[in-house]
Amino acid sequence: MTLYELSLEYRGAADMLRTRITELERACREERDGQRRVKLDRRLRPLRAMYRDTRAVARYLEGYYQGTAPRRPVRSRRLRGQKGD
Repeated sequence: MTLYELSLEYRGAADMLRTRITELERACREERDGQRRVKLDRRLRPLRAMYRDTRAVARYLEGYYQGTAPRRPVRSRRLRGQKGD
């Protein structure tokens, strides 16, 4: 398997993550119960991070042999209560 083929695998994984994120976001919007909405949001956070990372790896692998410089990593927003506030 070449790195480009591996990048396609990562792209497919990112597509599956995006589909699941969309489903959970829709459920969160439609949810009336506040506690259930918080639980859905907690499930969404790691999926969003995984999605960003998977897409970044796919882009890096796609351009590996062309010598293109990787994009700058996206900085995540700090949550309240974490160091640096």
